[in-house]
Amino acid sequence: MIANRYEPLELAPAGAAVKARDMQTAQTVMLRPITRLDERLRGLFHPSLVTIFDIVHDGAATFAACELVQGRSLRLIMGGQPFNGRRAAEIVAEIADAVAELHARGLYHGAITIDTVLLTAKGKAKLDLVHATDSTECTDIDQLRGLLAALVGHGRPQLDDAGSAAVLAARLRSQ
Repeated sequence: MIANRYEPLELAPAGAAVKARDMQTAQTVMLRPITRLDERLRGLFHPSLVTIFDIVHDGAATFAACELVQGRSLRLIMGGQPFNGRRAAEIVAEIADAVAELHARGLYHGAITIDTVLLTAKGKAKLDLVHATDSTECTDIDQLRGLLAALVGHGRPQLDDAGSAAVLAARLRSQ
């Protein structure tokens, strides 16, 4: 039992993420080891964010109890091949909506990459919050532009005048 609440459902090496059952809610979660995480991310819900339900301490270890996402990172899905431009714009627009929600709450991500964005089995994009760092709004906007460029695989898209994540999402949807 981890933190007197989470029962591991699989064996995992020490320091690795583990699927677990929350014995208070009967929900299956992913317990992910963390060194630090902004407490304000706990319980934040947006359909394009991986929800962090709880942050718990077990001995010397700290874990984030996260939504269990059946999906893979964009890097794994891409396999070195670019996305269709329209699909890339849809993915980045979903993530930009989530980032706009973070910004509205005074939070910033700082690590928006093809490694921190997951695609679910149904094709929904979700930004992993466990990797969030100290950042700024400008850094997040630049990373959203960089994400789009990484997905299309050529030249930086012309989105330099998008001053916020919400504007960026709207511009991507109108293209």
